[in-house]
Parts: sequence; structure tokens; C-alpha cells
Amino acid sequence: MDIADVVAEMESAAADVFATIGWAEEEIATAQRRWPARADAVFHSFSLIRPPDELQARLSVESVYRAYARELLDRVGQEQDTRPGTAVEVVLGISGASLRAPLNHEGFGLYARMWQAAGLPFIDGISDRSGHYEALSADALDDAEEYARRVCRRADRVLAVDGCGGQHHGAPVDCVYADSTETGEGVVGEGEAVA
Repeated sequence: MDIADVVAEMESAAADVFATIGWAEEEIATAQRRWPARADAVFHSFSLIRPPDELQARLSVESVYRAYARELLDRVGQEQDTRPGTAVEVVLGISGASLRAPLNHEGFGLYARMWQAAGLPFIDGISDRSGHYEALSADALDDAEEYARRVCRRADRVLAVDGCGGQHHGAPVDCVYADSTETGEGVVGEGEAVA
């Protein structure tokens, strides 16, 4: 490998990172419009939607990352706990498990349910079958979803805002966190501590 190859590899990696940052910023702006009463909390959620290291490669697909970020931002907008696994994390976990052993009825049903919940693109054999699985096994799927989200839980995935300088992207704002630099405390939502 020569220096040109190293530089090309670094440029490619940087382009991927900047693409993900762009998607994150777009999802944040969209979520702020969906949840105007929580726009400040959503604005400060960038670190919350950063892909975990072990999922970095799998969340480099735009539709998958956007679904992941959207669910977490909606939780912030609705003041819900951000620690349970997302639908995307459950889909990725089930996908990985299916490489080791075939999925049973409930496993595939949960996969289809979470695929649809994440808003991932329509795929024949997944998107069009979730109704069948729901009709036959809704209670079992509810239990499986609760378990899967608990297994995918990330204890450190909480919104922590260390204050705000009163500007968002260089524009002056009346951010609810602007005064938190003085007090250093506050509550963002259930399970979301502000340091």
C-alpha cells in the first residue's frame, strides 16, 4: 500500500463520517419541527444518535441510520426513555441471529414487526407478511419485542446537556438549557439526566 492508497482510504472514511453527520443534522431539524415544544432538547441530541461503535458499519446505510436516529429523536420529543433498544437495533440483532440458526415463527414475526416499526423500505417477504404474523402471534410478539428491546438496552444512552451558550448553529436562541451552565443540573425527561 502506498501513500496514495492511504490518503484515498482516509478520504473515503471521512466522506462516510460527514455523510452520517449530514443525515443526523437533517433528522434533528425534522424532529424539531415534529416536536416544537422540545426543540431545544432535540437540538442537543446529536451525541445521543451517534452510532455505537459495534454498529457503525451497519448504521452507515442511510435508510437504516435515519430510522435509528428518528426513533431516538422521537423519544426525546415525547420525553420517553432513550435507553431501550430501537427497532433498528432489534432488526440488526435478529438479522445476526438468523445467520447462526433459522428463525422460528415468532422470530421472523418480530423481525417483520420491527422492520415495519423502523419504517425501513418495503421488501417483499418481510413488509408484506407482518399482518399475518400479527394475526397469529400478537401476544407472543409483544413479549418478544419487550425482551428484545431490553436486551438491546444501552444504559449510557441518555441525553446529557452540559449547558448551552445561547446559540444553535451560530444563531442566537432562547434555549431552555442556556442557564444550565450556571446550575449544572436539570431534568430532560424520564431516564435522561442533565449534567
